[in-house]
Amino acid sequence: MSSDFIRVKALEGELKLSQVKSRFGCSITTKELVFQKPHQSYQIQLSDIISMKPHHLEARDIAFAVHTPRQEPVIATFEKNYYLISAEKVTIYNRNGVFEKGQTQVIAPLSQKILEHIACYSNLTVF
Repeated sequence: MSSDFIRVKALEGELKLSQVKSRFGCSITTKELVFQKPHQSYQIQLSDIISMKPHHLEARDIAFAVHTPRQEPVIATFEKNYYLISAEKVTIYNRNGVFEKGQTQVIAPLSQKILEHIACYSNLTVF
């Protein structure tokens, strides 16, 4: 695990799965979902999730060289399955401390295994 990740000290519930790919980590317990990226972590109680729906990320154009005006598309490559998660509240951990934010939407890549655990341990209805 990257040393830039901020650890969430007290995970609630039993850890079911933890995945780290490149600069992004995701863990799920029987009670919560934790996302980690360098210098910031997000903790969402499964009971606080209002909804989850698939989300398509659009490619962004950026210039790779100063000498050429050509633009190249950049597409996120962690997972193909991004989801828009709406939650009543989210706890954010960063270098400045721990903060609780009210109703929030988070876009995150989720593997099929993580989705299966969310379906099993949350109150969400799967369509």
